[in-house]
Order: sequence, then C-alpha cells, then structure tokens
Amino acid sequence: MATRIKTNWWLLLLTGIIFLVLAGKIMMHPTESILGLAFFIGWASLIGGIFQLGFALSAKGILSNWQWRLFSGIINIVIGIIFLSHPAITAQMLPIIFGFWMIFVGISTFFNGIRLQSGNAPGGIIDMLLGVLITIGGIWVSYNPTVEAAMLTWVMTLIFIFYGVYFIAISLQLSRMK
Repeated sequence: MATRIKTNWWLLLLTGIIFLVLAGKIMMHPTESILGLAFFIGWASLIGGIFQLGFALSAKGILSNWQWRLFSGIINIVIGIIFLSHPAITAQMLPIIFGFWMIFVGISTFFNGIRLQSGNAPGGIIDMLLGVLITIGGIWVSYNPTVEAAMLTWVMTLIFIFYGVYFIAISLQLSRMK
C-alpha cells in the first residue's frame, strides 16, 4: 500500500474521534436545545468533512474508491456550512435534514464497502453493515420528523457512535498495514 495512505491514517482517526466526542456531548445533555445540537453537528460535519477530503485526496490514484470518500467529505463540508450559517432554520428542519444526510452517508458507506470488499481492502463488511444501519436510521428519522427532540438526539447519538467507531477501526487497520 502506498506510503501516503499509511501516513495519513490519522485523518480518519480524528474524524472518528470527532464523531465520538459529538455523541458524548449529545448523550450527556439529551434535552439541550436543538439549536445547540444543530451548531455542534455543523462543526463536526465541517471538520470531519475536511479530514475526509484530505484523506481522499491523499489516496487519489492509489485506492480505487477514493472518489466516494471525496464526495462524502464534500457533502459533509456543505452540510456543516449550512448548519453553521442558518442555525435557527436548521433547528426547525433538523430531523428532515439529518434524516436525508443519514440516508446519503449510509448509501455511500454501503457502496464504499462493496468496493472495499471486492478489492480485498480492510473494512468492506463493516462498511456495508454500517451503511445499511445508517440508511435505515435515516429513513426512520426522515419519515417521522415530528419525533420528540430527545428521541432524535438518542438516534443521532447511536449513529455518531457507530460512525466514530467505524472511522477509528479503519484508521487503525490502515496504520498497521505494511
């Protein structure tokens, strides 16, 4: 495997840590304002997207699926900017926006898993399973936008925990590759 990917494994580790920190924040204060939640999600998406973008660009020409990471990173950056630019509107629309974001992330993660599995790269099965779970959660949230804020926060916490653990696991596998 190319040196660039091995040396940039920490970008995915940081992405995972950001999502786990966000999950912890949501878990400790589940009834906190949905406006504050939109703000924190905005920052996590923006920073996580930047790290994903950096990893994808370092993998360009080396991994066959680097475009999925690039596309996912760009979408996360855009979502982060939108959440941070319009927090009041975001808070009102958060269940629907978050549901569709989860669907996108789930589908892209699933297809990334298919590519990883076909290329015998680490994380293929994990990606596919995680993609299905995130997509199901996104569909549930999107079709139940009147869900109480506390319930939404717990669903988001679980998804962020899965997402964070996923990025950490992949980064650690990449760090051990020779």
